[in-house]
Amino acid sequence: MRRFLKKLSRLPSSLRSGDKGGRPVSPRQASRGLEESESLDEVIKREEIALRPAIEASLDAKLLRLSVVYKPVKTYSIEDPWARVIILQHKDTGEYLYYVNEVEMNKTEQDTYNRIMEILNWELRHPTEEELKSLPGATIAEKEREFLVRQIKRIVNIYRIRMASDIEEVSWSKILYYMIRNNVGYGPIDVLMKDEYLEDISCDGVGRPVYVWHQEYESIKSNIIFEDERQLDHMILLLAHRAGKHISVAFPVLDAVLPEGHRVAATFRREVSTQGSTFTIRKFKATPLSIVDLIIGGTLSPEIAAYLWLMAEYRMPGIIMGVTGSGKTTTLNAIATLLRPNVKIVTIEDTPEIKLPHENWVQLVSRPSFSVTGESRGEISLYDLVRVSLRYRPDVIIVGEVRGEEAYVLFQALATGHGGLTTIHSETIEAMIRRLTSPPMNIPEGYIPLLKFALAVKRVRLPDPTSPEGHRIVRKVTDVWEITGPSSNEVIEVARWNPFTKEHEHYIENSVAVEEIGKLVGLTKDEVLTEVDRRKLVLIWMAKSGIRRYREVAPIIFKYYYNPNEVYEKAAKELKMDAI
Repeated sequence: MRRFLKKLSRLPSSLRSGDKGGRPVSPRQASRGLEESESLDEVIKREEIALRPAIEASLDAKLLRLSVVYKPVKTYSIEDPWARVIILQHKDTGEYLYYVNEVEMNKTEQDTYNRIMEILNWELRHPTEEELKSLPGATIAEKEREFLVRQIKRIVNIYRIRMASDIEEVSWSKILYYMIRNNVGYGPIDVLMKDEYLEDISCDGVGRPVYVWHQEYESIKSNIIFEDERQLDHMILLLAHRAGKHISVAFPVLDAVLPEGHRVAATFRREVSTQGSTFTIRKFKATPLSIVDLIIGGTLSPEIAAYLWLMAEYRMPGIIMGVTGSGKTTTLNAIATLLRPNVKIVTIEDTPEIKLPHENWVQLVSRPSFSVTGESRGEISLYDLVRVSLRYRPDVIIVGEVRGEEAYVLFQALATGHGGLTTIHSETIEAMIRRLTSPPMNIPEGYIPLLKFALAVKRVRLPDPTSPEGHRIVRKVTDVWEITGPSSNEVIEVARWNPFTKEHEHYIENSVAVEEIGKLVGLTKDEVLTEVDRRKLVLIWMAKSGIRRYREVAPIIFKYYYNPNEVYEKAAKELKMDAI
């Protein structure tokens, strides 16, 4: 009771009622006369315009202090005008720093924020079913998020009106930014979570800077540091809560998926990590890259894309190899989008990353054990899912990554005529075959040729005069092979990246798979190669026309299957007009 009264005493008198319980006046009771007041949205809009010069000056002042040691390389806004990111480079060492530049609250604003948080704790409730139905959002989680944002805005607005005459020098738009950032977002790392340039966010413990993997600058440290263990522990609990999982001293390891689809791995306190709690978040794009995106980005050429389109149509099994973060899953997703619209697809993953435009698609995800005694009870592995997927009579089975006994079942499915796509951690064709034929996969050597094609994706360094370092890191499909036998010598090179000319070289005329497809449909090899050229032209047309989102690319791919001449003639005509 004393603790309760102590909390209550910190509330302003105008928000405390005289009843015995001492409960703050309900915002519903305080809402009388709101219609006559300026709305919160109007206040925010007015404040952002009026405060923008001061905000810019405040952020620039921080940058000026840093300019003694660092020079700015890149600046972009994340939450205008409250937060921006500055990539800084040390003048002496050349080391990069990912600097989150957020507007700070003054003492009055911080006190006001704390008081509103207490009221929010009193007033917050779960939305009713009727309220959820009326809210925008595709999922329950999105609807609940929208409900929370509206509740925060309502309470901030009521408090603003009640205290307008008592509180000065307060920016309500700034307070609202921090209320949403800390209650709906991810608190100290919210800016990092919203930055589309970031692929990984990693915290190695208390007092250590959070590291990020930036698409342009790779692994760099940030100015975000969790200074005390309680703050970091709270961050871990927040991540676990958002993922709908449990983490504690008894179960100090977390491996889960956040609502946005990002994968989080974490440890709690010092049970298994000597530096205290740690976490790593691997971010995934909400919208996957299409095959046209990969062409525009230079990951692969239109010729390679057209060849892969042909392989996908005839359900030729393939495997994509590369190291962590090389772009294997991105490439896999882009190829899978090229499948015919009427095929039955089953995808099997540890983390749901694959997104397809096909309707006849079943997405299966593995599940860890529920056991509290160390026994594997209730676990559903990739092996279990690959086995059950055969009962779905799929045309194509896609496994996000093979690394265990599920590979053997997948190859058994390929042997019975199913199409298949998967990825594997490997850099060369030799290493890939060794991994497949060794424990725990144990694929018989005679099954290796069931994979009709294999391609390698790597990060390569390209010269770039506009970059401070004189180069940039990009993803490239460096090799495309067709597998004709169990040995690494029994492969045919279809395409490769030439690091000297900085271009892809193509040898599709040597393809055995193209010849096999010709026999299936009654065409000569030259006629099939002509079809590859036609598809290449369609892909170039989409790239030049800006048709790149996978939801835009898919309808054209699907239409080509049913009316190829119409799509080809339209593409050829528009490209010819552009040339004129």
